[in-house]
Parts: sequence; C-alpha cells; structure tokens
Amino acid sequence: MNKIALSILTLSMLVLASCSDFLDINEDPNNPREANLPLVLPSVQLNMAGALGASTGGLGNFTSMYTHHTVQRGVQQNDYAFRGDDFGVSTPWRILNTFALNDLEQMLAQAEELQAGPYLGIGKIMKAYMYSIMVDMWGNVPFTDAQQGANELFPGFDNGEDIYNAVFAMLDEGIAGLETESSFTPGSDDLIYGGDLDLWRKFAKTLKLKMYTQVRLAQDVSEEVRKLIEEDDLIGPGEDFQMLYGTSAAPENRNPGYAQEYAQGGAFNYISPYFFEILSGINTFFDDNIYEGITDPRIPYYFYNQLPEGATDADAENPCSYCPSRSGTPFLSIWMFSFNIDPNEGFDQSSSATVMGLYPIGGRYDDGEGGQVNFNGAADSPQRMLTYYARLYLEAELAITGVTDGDARALFEEAMRASFDKVDEIAAAAGAPALVEDDVEAYIAAVLERYDAADGDGKLEHIMTQKWIATYGFGVDAYTDYRRTGYPKLHDPNTDNLNVTASSRLYPLAFPYPQSELNRNPNAPEQRNITTDGVFWDK
Repeated sequence: MNKIALSILTLSMLVLASCSDFLDINEDPNNPREANLPLVLPSVQLNMAGALGASTGGLGNFTSMYTHHTVQRGVQQNDYAFRGDDFGVSTPWRILNTFALNDLEQMLAQAEELQAGPYLGIGKIMKAYMYSIMVDMWGNVPFTDAQQGANELFPGFDNGEDIYNAVFAMLDEGIAGLETESSFTPGSDDLIYGGDLDLWRKFAKTLKLKMYTQVRLAQDVSEEVRKLIEEDDLIGPGEDFQMLYGTSAAPENRNPGYAQEYAQGGAFNYISPYFFEILSGINTFFDDNIYEGITDPRIPYYFYNQLPEGATDADAENPCSYCPSRSGTPFLSIWMFSFNIDPNEGFDQSSSATVMGLYPIGGRYDDGEGGQVNFNGAADSPQRMLTYYARLYLEAELAITGVTDGDARALFEEAMRASFDKVDEIAAAAGAPALVEDDVEAYIAAVLERYDAADGDGKLEHIMTQKWIATYGFGVDAYTDYRRTGYPKLHDPNTDNLNVTASSRLYPLAFPYPQSELNRNPNAPEQRNITTDGVFWDK
C-alpha cells in the first residue's frame, strides 16, 4: 500500500474511532441512519485534503515542483516529464473519485432522504470545490455520469466549461441547503469549520469569487464579481478553508506532508533554489530578480536548514549542488532541470539539505542551530486550501486588470499583511517566535515601492508573485495562477546563467489523464498532449 493511501486510511480510521459516540448501544447497529452522516463527513474531508496536499500522493506534489517551490532528486518529473502512470497523477485522481466523491455521493443521498439540509449544503459545497479543482488540473473529467456505482461503470468525460457552470449552480444549491432547518446538524464531525454554517456559506461565495477570477479571460464576469464583493459575505480573518491536523502518530493525524518529510528518515523534497533566492533577495538565475536586495522575513518559517549557521560546503554529507557558499547561509539544495547534467545532483543530502519548514507542513522553525529532521517538528500545521489572504489577492488581481474598480494597491497591501498574519498564526500555535514587526513593515514598504514604480503588467506581476510566495504549501492554486497569468516569472533553464541546467520540454498546461482510467474506461478520451491541450480558462 502506498504512503498516501496508508496515511489517509489511518486518518479515516482515527475519525471513525473519534465518532464512536454516535454509536449508542441502545440504537440498532444494523440501521445507524443518524450515525452515517457524521461518520462519512470527516472521512470525505480527510480524503479531499489528502488528495490536494503536499505529500507524494497529493496534487501538491507535482504542482509544487511545477511552480518551482520544491525540487526532487533524480527524477525526470523535475524536467516537466510526468505521465499518466505517475504516482502523483493517478493517486489523487483515485482518492478524489473512488473515495472522497464516491463517499460524498452516498452522504448526499442520505442527507436528501433525512432532509438533513445542513449536511446536504456542506456536501454540495465540497462536491463543487473538488470538481472545480479537478477541472483546473485535468480539464474535461467525468461528472454527469460519475459516482453512479454499478449503474454507470464507464462514465463519459464532460466538458470542463460545462462542469464549471454546473458547479456555480451547485454552490447556490449548497448555500440554500445550509439555510434549511433540520434536526441533523454537524458539529465536531466537521473537521474544517466545526459545523459553523455561516463559515460554509462564506467559503462557498469565496469559491465563486475564485472561480470567476480564473475564468475572467474566457468570459465577462464583472457583474457576478461586483455582486459578490458588494454583498461582503466572503471569508475573513480566522475563517480560512483548511484541514486542521494534530500531533499524534498512533493513530496518525499529523499533516501528511510532515509525516512524509520528517518521519521517514530523510525528506523527500528539496527546496527550489529559485524560490529561495526570490525570498532571499539574491540573484543567480537571471539579470534581475523582482525582489533583489529585499530579504523576506518569512524565510525561517518557510525553510529549515539542517546545517547550522556558519556551515560551509565541507559540512554537507556529500559533494553539493547548490551549496552554502553560494548564498552565504546554511541553505543547501539541488537545481531544478539538472537531472543527469549536474554531477552533484545525484548525491544524497538527507541529513544536510534544507527542507520544508513550519509554515507549509508543520516542520521545524529554523532557529539557526541546525539538526537533522526526525519526528521533531510541530506536525499539526493546517493544509491551507482557500484562505483570507488568497481572497484579498484575488480582489487585487480583479482590480488591477479592470474587472472591478477596487483600489488594487490597497488590496495588495492588505493581502500581504494577511499573509504575514497567517505565518504568525501558525507560529503561535507551534510556540515559535512571532515575526519581527519592524522587519515585516520594512519588507512591505520595499515591495510597495517597487509596485508603485511598475507599469500595469508589472503591478500584476507583483500581486501574483506575492500570492505565489504566500501559497507555498498548496501548489494547486499556484499552478492554476501561473497558467492563467504567466506570473510569477519562473526559472527557465535555457535562458538562465547556469551551465548545469537545460530542458527541451515545454511547460505542462494540464495534468495527463491517469493511464489506468484510460485503460479501463472505453468512454475516456485519448491521452492529452500536456503541452498543448490546456484547460478552457487558459487563454
């Protein structure tokens, strides 16, 4: 059994155990009508978050690489060479379709039967969210005939744009369900919002805003966006749509990214040197770095250096690729696009490489003292999916592109501040130091100075680059944003200043279909060309 499937199975078992209160001995165990809803809901949520997250079986695996947040050693996928039989393609597809959406369909049927409006509303909103992500990743996917069990073993693939339209309608249905009175109401079984139906409504409307922003190049969405913003019923501070995790290893309820990177005897992911240099204000790759000379104070929360301050190249366990001497810090990694080119790319650095830190997966806060990762992080950082800061970046994008008449600069500044607040929130929960206020103010002022000096496209680049930085740990949305806008500027191995990187491949515009689905389903389309066959909103 693969790691992500095992993790999700274990997490699901934990939730089932925690819901044992619902199985009262005075009730008929062969007819647990009232228990099914609170048992299924958390299982669906765990599978959903796992399928989107940063571990190897989540969509965040390849999307984090393809937005240059992370890099992996000795794999061709680092060079955009991923296929339908890759684990990071087939596993999230299977988890979403076979587990999350299939179980959700059963929950919706029972909620309809029991007239459990709140469960029905939450279920439709989650279904809408998952399908929106699947369209963003794969384009056309099974929808109308999907999750029909033995009645439809080989569902056809619906047009992605048609699915988006159906998802907008489904969100309205979900909101209406939330407002229906019922004796069946979720509570602690709702692992995301704890049964707070107002927050589910706000999330549904914020998801609409996100989807309208993503299709703004394909259709006029100004009226729909104006209405949502005027209603002012979107997620606010402390209302993020995220999966909350714990610190227990037995049973397992830790962030799956942490369980993979800190509990397996060596981290799976390296940090992309390009991402590190954007945050560090240094420049190896091109003639300019949008933030050259500006140091981001989030670095010790984002990355954990296993080498201590003052470490040299000789302290690496093997000859290194991107060495401490290059940045004058303990940061150690490998280049993207260096497979079979850089002679040091293949050396194992499991005890000396820089790894994902506290903010994205619950790893360690970097206090400068170093030390090998080994079950020694916070473990419970949430899997962020749609946040308050992301909502503000969406509004800033809509304003700077003329979809709304909002104040793009004010929204951009507010979004940056909200993204720093999120780091502080995660740090406080882990007992890590708070960001230094003066450093945050200096950073924001420096970024705004460059924003003010930029033209319209340059201002959009700043907005999307800051969103990319904040989104670290949830590559799914960063991948969608890059394909839509062309920002942030990513590392091009054929035009950089390096002699250890090269590529003949084009950027993947969508995920390939899982080969297993194409093999078993006679109604599936032909495998796509990932460099030419994009998603409908990608103009």
